[in-house]
Order: sequence, then structure tokens, then C-alpha cells
Amino acid sequence: MKTGHFEMVTILLAPVILMDIFQVKAEMLDMADNAFDDEYLKCTDRMEIKYVPQLLKEEKASLQLLEDVWENAKAKWETRKTRLFLPVAFKDNHGIALMAYISEAQEQTAFYHLFNEAVKMAGQSRKDYVYGFQFKAFHFYLTKALQLLRSCEKSYKNVVYSISQNTSFTFGGLNQARLGHFTLAYSAKPQAATHQHILLTIRTCFGVAIETFS
Repeated sequence: MKTGHFEMVTILLAPVILMDIFQVKAEMLDMADNAFDDEYLKCTDRMEIKYVPQLLKEEKASLQLLEDVWENAKAKWETRKTRLFLPVAFKDNHGIALMAYISEAQEQTAFYHLFNEAVKMAGQSRKDYVYGFQFKAFHFYLTKALQLLRSCEKSYKNVVYSISQNTSFTFGGLNQARLGHFTLAYSAKPQAATHQHILLTIRTCFGVAIETFS
């Protein structure tokens, strides 16, 4: 990851990040036990070949918003991928999911909020995941994209930062917490624009530098 006093590198963090927060106010943070954070470590090949391609077709057909976001990201990916140095196993659908999330997160769109809220609750039970989670394929491709770009064995030793707008936090009796969803963060400490912006200081080993994708 590139660093520097005048450079802000965007980082995409997986939903299992741990963080320390130095400014607190309202919303309770805990270990996000209801979040769906499967890493697909024992079923990647089977999922990728047998299940996920069909799941993606079905989920796009049942949710127009997902269809629109995916197709928009696909067009961007086609123009960007030839300029990127990618791992051998990195496929188009990994790149499309990554491009889609980054774009939606940067603009704080309806899809971004809908997906993150769904991830935060889909781990309550198998029933919730199977019948209630409408982003199974998208979650799979996004998770695998992060894993392929940066293996879990490589610890993320640098602190990164994220700004939360109109939401402030407090801990639920713990000194660690999980966001329970994916998020964007920065390698350089940004200035909160107003008192409504809460700055989070995050320490995680699940971050990937994605400035070349944004």
C-alpha cells in the first residue's frame, strides 16, 4: 500500500474488521453477531462452479436494483481490467462486484445501504440467509475479490480511517467491535467536515488497497 503525507489511499475492508473508536456518542457497537461473514474457505471451488453463477442470474432477475448496479459496474470493469495487474484466479465477476461496491459506497447509494443492512442481519440463522438474503452471489464475489487481492495471512499493520456521517457510536461494554459489513476507509487521516462527521480509527487485517479500482 502506498503511503504519504499528501496521499489518501482508499481501502476496502471486509465485514469482520475490528476497530478502536476514539470519538463516541450514540449508536451501540458490539461484535455484530447477526452479521453474515462467511469467508467460503472450504467451499470456494464448488460454490464458484456449481452454484454462484446461477444464483447471480436469479438474484439479478428478482431485484432490479442489483441488475442495474451489476450491469453498470460490468461496463466500467471492461474498460478498466486491461490496465490492472490481477492475481491469476481473479475473474471478471470478482472485479465487477468490487467495482460495483466501491462505486455505490463512494456515492452512498440506496444499493450500498440496502446491501450493508442485509449483510448485518443475514447471519442470524440459516433460514435468514437462505430465504431472506438476496445478495448471496454478490457477497460471494466481493468476498473472494478481497481474498484474492490480499491473502488473510498478510496482517494489515497500518491504522486506517473511516468517516461516518450522521451516526456516532459507543461500545457495548467491550474494547473491540465489528462493523458487521464492508466499508471504505483511508490510509491517511481525513478531517471530519462538520460536527456531524464521526472519525473512526480502525485496525484490521482484512483490508485491501483499492485505489486502482475506484
